Amino acid sequence: MKELHKTGFVLIAGGLGERLGYSGIKIDLPVCTLTKNYCYLKYYANYALACRERALPFVPEGERADFYIPFCIMVSDDTHDRTIALLE
Repeated sequence: MKELHKTGFVLIAGGLGERLGYSGIKIDLPVCTLTKNYCYLKYYANYALACRERALPFVPEGERADFYIPFCIMVSDDTHDRTIALLE
């Protein structure tokens, strides 16, 4: 936990869901939850936010307001535009 504030996340999202029988990008696949419109991208982003909250006590007090855990999404030519649309 003490090192969590030094971490970041990279989501490799360069693939389409065709092999899964899904016509969109894989990170837009729905996750079965009680919440509507909950996709994998939202799941990963919420996980990163939860890690931020757990790491916050280990960040110097003067740096907490601007602290974030880096979250990078690697896309391909096939998924770039659809990923931007999903994020918007």
